[in-house]
Amino acid sequence: MRALVCVILIALVYGTEGAPHIVGGKDAPIGKFPYQVSLKYEGNHRCGGSIIGRFTILTAAHCVDGLEDSLDKLKVHGGTNFLDVPGDVHDVETVIVHSDYDSYLLINDIALVHLKKPISYNGLEQPIPLYSAGGGFDGRVCTLSGWGTTWLGGNTPNNLQEIDLIIYPLKDCARENWRVTDSHICTLTITGEGACHGDSGGPLVIDGAQIGIVSFGNPCARGYPDVYTRVINFMPWIDSNMKRFCKMRALVCFILVALVYGTEGAPHIIGGKDAPVGKFPYQISLKYFGSHRCGGSIIDNRNILTAAHCVDGLEDSVDNLKVHVGTNLLNVPGDVYNVESVSVNSNYDGYLLINDVALVHLKNPITYNKLVQPINLTTSDAGLEGKPCTLSGWGTTWLGGSTPNKLQEIELIVYPHKDCKRSDSKVTDSHICTLTKTGQGACHGDSGGPLVANGAQIGIVSYGVPCAVGFPDVYTRVSSFISWINAHLKK
Repeated sequence: MRALVCVILIALVYGTEGAPHIVGGKDAPIGKFPYQVSLKYEGNHRCGGSIIGRFTILTAAHCVDGLEDSLDKLKVHGGTNFLDVPGDVHDVETVIVHSDYDSYLLINDIALVHLKKPISYNGLEQPIPLYSAGGGFDGRVCTLSGWGTTWLGGNTPNNLQEIDLIIYPLKDCARENWRVTDSHICTLTITGEGACHGDSGGPLVIDGAQIGIVSFGNPCARGYPDVYTRVINFMPWIDSNMKRFCKMRALVCFILVALVYGTEGAPHIIGGKDAPVGKFPYQISLKYFGSHRCGGSIIDNRNILTAAHCVDGLEDSVDNLKVHVGTNLLNVPGDVYNVESVSVNSNYDGYLLINDVALVHLKNPITYNKLVQPINLTTSDAGLEGKPCTLSGWGTTWLGGSTPNKLQEIELIVYPHKDCKRSDSKVTDSHICTLTKTGQGACHGDSGGPLVANGAQIGIVSYGVPCAVGFPDVYTRVSSFISWINAHLKK
């Protein structure tokens, strides 16, 4: 190859081995990127990566290719912004490099790192959903995070860096770099902003979901596009090679991975419609670092009802959790309330998904108005089977779709409990189910939201098989937890 291309490959892909890192960025706030990890080899930062499941890290193939026989020297460090603070250190069991990875052409530059033990999620370690919808990214703002040199030839910074970039049209990118294919995505902003040595394998993110994996480029932020593996193109490969947090049959395993933790995302509404302003004054959005995380409901002026899996592990980072009320639009904040504490049911089991109920306690009382009102909680849901109920929430309106800005609503049918238990062995008497028809139901992004019948909340969105493909959706049964809720209310 000509000398310039050689420089690109040597300088970006292997480092001194370095792969791209950030130029023109800034120190990232602690906890803002809980999915970000550092892959360290023999104690030295080698690459970035992202948590996509309790056992699974997504990274670039060139970060781990050839290390299959020395995995005892490879460690995954999560829950830290600082390279000199180890955070939570995870041992590696296996790595899976895409079988069609080509280190010369730099195509199919994707790999999974499987951990020996599952990650215990908390406020500093959380999975990132993978963007699995169509394209349409050109010109959009995205975010890159990672450690590494902040100028060509510089030292690796200790602090995690972040930068907002712009998606560059693929046809223009392909004209400037002959290696670019449809399985790539590019960014280009201005000279002095972009990737540099040391952050291959790191996540490129839009709207809280990962769209790219840092792969290669022309270092360092000198006016050339940076190139990433396009995640959308590899969703079937990722899904088929995930290590599951599961010991149950494959269908139930898929439920847990796909719905609860967002690649591991939680249910949202399919087949619904835009909700009228003010129709659901009890509906709230729980936002974490400014991004919609879950739904919830106002049950009095100091307490929000939601699912345990929405806030479990966030007890020490509630300053980053906000409750947005009185708005139907995710891009309109409404009234914003700070969180004082959260109460997670002590018997919550994140594996079996039982007792999936929590309270969010506010620092200041909510001011009620026509757009902000509490919802009554049912104490008995007898006689509701086969009857209509209503689900409201934000999120994807088809499997792999984007989160809609407008609050959605849908009328569902309460499914007979004995039938729900036959279709899912995890269902207990403390669950309630809905099943209407294929194309109507829950999908990614609205766990914790309220299921309502006869003007009272009967359920809290918990889990299901995504997305409205003819299986029941499962909710925490509110009537089973009235005593627990009353005992844990903040007065």
